[in-house]
Amino acid sequence: MLCYFNNQFIPLTTAALSVTDLGLQRGYGIFDFIRVANQVPLYIDDHLDRFYHSAEYMRLPVKQSKNELKAIIYELIQKNALSDSGIRILLTGGASPDGYEIIQPNLTIIEQPLSPPPDVVPSGYKLVTYAHQRQLPQVKTTNYLVAVWLQPWVKEQGADDVLYQQNGIVSECPRSNFFIVTKDGLIVTPAKNILNGIIRKQILKLGPLHGMRIEERDVSIEDIRLAKEAFISSSTKRVIPVRQVDDMHFVVSPASLTSKIFELLRDNEPH
Repeated sequence: MLCYFNNQFIPLTTAALSVTDLGLQRGYGIFDFIRVANQVPLYIDDHLDRFYHSAEYMRLPVKQSKNELKAIIYELIQKNALSDSGIRILLTGGASPDGYEIIQPNLTIIEQPLSPPPDVVPSGYKLVTYAHQRQLPQVKTTNYLVAVWLQPWVKEQGADDVLYQQNGIVSECPRSNFFIVTKDGLIVTPAKNILNGIIRKQILKLGPLHGMRIEERDVSIEDIRLAKEAFISSSTKRVIPVRQVDDMHFVVSPASLTSKIFELLRDNEPH
C-alpha cells in the first residue's frame, strides 16, 4: 500500500512523522475522511472544501491547491487499485523547535481498505449521552481525546456510541451527526456546536426535494423523549437508525422516515 507524504508517494510502512511534530506533541492537526466506492471518491469536493476550511481556521497552510490535492487523491487511488476504501487526508502542525510554534505542516494522505455500508437499512444503534462539548466543533481536528477515553464506558453500557450533550442540549456523536423525527414527521437536527457533516449536507439538500420537512435548531433531551424516530449520519455509514438513547426507546421499521432517508441517500450516491 502506498501513501502520499510531503510531495511523494511512498510505501505506507515507511511513512513517519518526527517526534517533534505538533500533531504528536500537542495533538494539533486536522483531517478529513473520504469514502471511496468502486474507485470513486464520494463527495470529494465537499470533503476538500471542509478540509481547506479546517486548515485555514487552524492556521495550517496547505501548499497544494484544491485541484492539485484532488489530482493526488485520484492518483493514489489508481496506484493502490482498491475498489472500496477510505482516504484519510491528515495535516499536522509539523516539526516545531519549541513544541508550540507552527513552522511547516506535514501532509499525509492514507488509503485503507473499507467495506461499503450495506444496501439495506442496518439495525439500530444504542446511544448513551455524556456531558461534553468538543473544542472548535466546526473544525475536523484530530482531537478525539474524550471519545477514545469514553470507549470502555460506552461498552460497559452496552451501547454503540456516545451522544454529546451540554445542559440538556445535544450536539453530535464523535463521528456522526444526530437527527430526530418528531411525531408529526418533522426531521430536526442540531444547528450549532457541531461539525457540518457531508452526509448531513446531503440530507438537508435532498430531503426537501422529496417532500420532507427538515429543521435545524436546538435539540433537547426532552425533544428526544417526545420523538418517534432518531438516526445518525456519517460518510462511512450513510444513515443508521437509533433504537435507544439512554432509557428512551424507538422502533426501527422499514416504513419509517429514517428508512426512506437511507434509501434516498443510497439511490442518489455518486457513481
